[in-house]
Amino acid sequence: MNSSTPWIEIRSLYGKYVKWVSSNPSALGDVEMTVKWLSYFIAGKINNSSAVSELVYSLSNLLVFFNDRIIEKSNNAVQYTESSPLARQIKVVLTTLEYCEVFIELSAHKVWGSRGRWFFIVVVQTIKCIGRLILTMFCQNNNIIQNPPIPVLDRKSLTETAARPDTNTFQEPSDTVVLKRSGRVLRKVEGAPPIVARTFKPLKHETVAHPIRYGGRFIRTAELMYIVKPLVHLACIRRYGMKSWKSYLVPMAVDVASLRIYYKNREHLSKEQKQELSRRCVSMLLYLMRSPFYDKYSKQRIASLLNSIGKNVPLTGTITNLILSYIPHWQETYFYMWST
Repeated sequence: MNSSTPWIEIRSLYGKYVKWVSSNPSALGDVEMTVKWLSYFIAGKINNSSAVSELVYSLSNLLVFFNDRIIEKSNNAVQYTESSPLARQIKVVLTTLEYCEVFIELSAHKVWGSRGRWFFIVVVQTIKCIGRLILTMFCQNNNIIQNPPIPVLDRKSLTETAARPDTNTFQEPSDTVVLKRSGRVLRKVEGAPPIVARTFKPLKHETVAHPIRYGGRFIRTAELMYIVKPLVHLACIRRYGMKSWKSYLVPMAVDVASLRIYYKNREHLSKEQKQELSRRCVSMLLYLMRSPFYDKYSKQRIASLLNSIGKNVPLTGTITNLILSYIPHWQETYFYMWST
């Protein structure tokens, strides 16, 4: 009886927490943002601040991820669809690794040194590669995998949808027609709601990702190239070294080839897939911050730009000097070829 009491109390507290999260998504967002900003203020203030800062940052992301699932369940909403429970489990694992991989690496380096650091880098990237391969090869609805695989929940939209009357969705398939070429959902005249309840907004089904029914081969080829790129980069580092141009150019060539295949067949992509493709294009800018390009070209130019801003723009000197002091740490810790 006594031994079960703590578990009953824990379950009671958890139930209260779930109820509060479901009822206060706005206040919850403020708490989560405060925790996340705390990780930035910790950096450089205490010993081992890098690992502690990453721990706080990782925990804040995991807290958001956990709370999103509570809010999603409470609103009976599904933000993403999987073809099987296995796909959902893999996405959860990949998302968790995405949020924790930097902390894992820093902790391994603190405890086991350089060998431990590289061991865990290889293990984490191998797990991510295998998980993404399974999603791509065996789950047809996951041709282009988002990063992170389970995105942050759009709580505002979800709350607004739950708060207003659901007059903009259809209840019966016979009330709508789907255009064959565009996939656009149109409401039939007989399926329209009363005039006083009309919003003249697009049907919700327009914003739901529709799995691609054609062009799967080129998508699979491009995605496989993108998935194996981290392991290709690690193999190049093993063979040529971290500062080698070969270790820099080979993964970049794989990235460019993957993006080129996608853009040549862009008309076959859904809206969500095009958005992910745009994010990957923007992430190519990270190559400016990666060695050896950064050491030879970017470093001096970035320093000159920040110094110029600090001298010529009032009240910015302290900020630019702080950024300059942190850039070497950020460049060494975050701007890896295999990170996405």
